[in-house]
Amino acid sequence: MKIISYSKAPSLEQAQFTLSPPLFFLVLLSLIVGMFLTNHFAYAQSKTADARASHLKEVWDLQQIAALSKQKNLPIMFMFGAEYCEYCKLLIEEVLEPMALSGLYDEKVVIMRHVGIDDPKPIPDWNGNLIKKSQWAYQLNADLTPTVLFMDSTGKEVASRIIGVSEITLYAGLIHQNINTAYQNMGREQSIPATPELLYLQTNENARAK
Repeated sequence: MKIISYSKAPSLEQAQFTLSPPLFFLVLLSLIVGMFLTNHFAYAQSKTADARASHLKEVWDLQQIAALSKQKNLPIMFMFGAEYCEYCKLLIEEVLEPMALSGLYDEKVVIMRHVGIDDPKPIPDWNGNLIKKSQWAYQLNADLTPTVLFMDSTGKEVASRIIGVSEITLYAGLIHQNINTAYQNMGREQSIPATPELLYLQTNENARAK
């Protein structure tokens, strides 16, 4: 009779006891490092996806924004924010991102731009000189985030600034009010409705009338 011999794989409990302390430590360290790298990679992917998904444009050149504002005779709405600012994320997700995504605001009734004060890359200022966004925010006393400023093509504030978030459900209406104030101070005769819903209805009515 032919006898077949084989060796049985040790159980998990047996394997744990057969590992020498240095080897066990290396295995444990490898697992910890692997988990860290996996989580870090997933976080980086989520941040990249968020950046691609955002419709609120980041400001990269104040001279270009000034030229666009002058050409269209529109005020500029700058939202000063930072990655660490939870209220900034709330404001973007609940108010500014839907406004930008609707296609009814940016470069039509106002020029919308985000200013990330924790971005280390300098940008050209109104005169073409390089300046960090954090330094510009400090000069404007807008380094408390979120702060929303309304400016004309010369960098002059043309409506009251909005500091912080007191009531998120009323924030869009406050922006509409400040846009109309900016229109008046810039000599524009037009005005926009008091809420995003009314602006949407007005836009649809104008489209049907054409």
